[in-house]
Amino acid sequence: MNEIVFIINPASAGGKTLRTWSGARRELLKGGLFFREHFTTRAEEAIEITRRAVSEGDCIVIAVGGDGTLCEVIRGYLDQNGRAINSQAAVGLLPSGTGSDFSRSLPAAAGMSLAAMLTQKSTRMIDAALACYVNPQGRPESRCYINLASFGLGGDVVGFVNEWRSKFPNWVGGRTRFVIGALSALAAYRMKQVEVVLNGTRRITIQSNLIVVANGKFAGGGMMLAPDAQIDDGLLDVTLTDDAGRLDVIKELPRIGRGGLLKNPKVSQARAKEVKITSEKPMAIEVDGELAGYTPATIKVLPGAVRFLCALQEIP
Repeated sequence: MNEIVFIINPASAGGKTLRTWSGARRELLKGGLFFREHFTTRAEEAIEITRRAVSEGDCIVIAVGGDGTLCEVIRGYLDQNGRAINSQAAVGLLPSGTGSDFSRSLPAAAGMSLAAMLTQKSTRMIDAALACYVNPQGRPESRCYINLASFGLGGDVVGFVNEWRSKFPNWVGGRTRFVIGALSALAAYRMKQVEVVLNGTRRITIQSNLIVVANGKFAGGGMMLAPDAQIDDGLLDVTLTDDAGRLDVIKELPRIGRGGLLKNPKVSQARAKEVKITSEKPMAIEVDGELAGYTPATIKVLPGAVRFLCALQEIP
């Protein structure tokens, strides 16, 4: 790997990301590393920058920002079928965003600096996922993601959070923003009849407005929605709620951060390589912190699809 490319979202975390990058930049220059830096100015620009970089040769592309920035980098790294455009290229993350949830599923660096990981080219192969759904304009669409997709309440929450992004003071953290968004979304909370098909054979019919299909463990600023998920096991973790009303959701909010929602008898978990979800009425779909579209949807795991810069330790 020759070139190191940093993609910085200056709008991320209300300016905090720029300060994070400023400190990291000094460390990298002090360590004698050479790199390129790009500051995004519009949505999906990171996809284009990443695709161009990996097409030109072996490189490491690092997202500086939150899950949204990382998701765009992944969408540039993988083609429309979920294959790496250049399997010898790698991606990484310098987390700083409203949620930055995927970083919580990565192995701890244990004192290993970003400069050291870049110098040692410390990478490992991890999974991603390919989601196919209906976009807001009613047309079929697909995108790759690396952390988590949620259906129903999760999509509604993200819609509120992103709509109010500019109205929150900088001191309001990611988890607080998502809790506020959840409470607001609950006003319109309605369960729907949903059919979930796992691996094309196992059919589950539920009354639900909250389903999670996860590669990583966390979403919503530290809410552990898939406590047992592993980013390198070749499987998607599916969290299902059945007949869980508003009061059930409100009761679970305090313990979701610890993964306690699985103790609720109205919540179950499954694992699969492919998940199909249909509903009597469209359910909003949130993918890595962005409102993507609506059901029906199909999600497939992409085993070992991404070469990722991280410490070579056991993934928690």
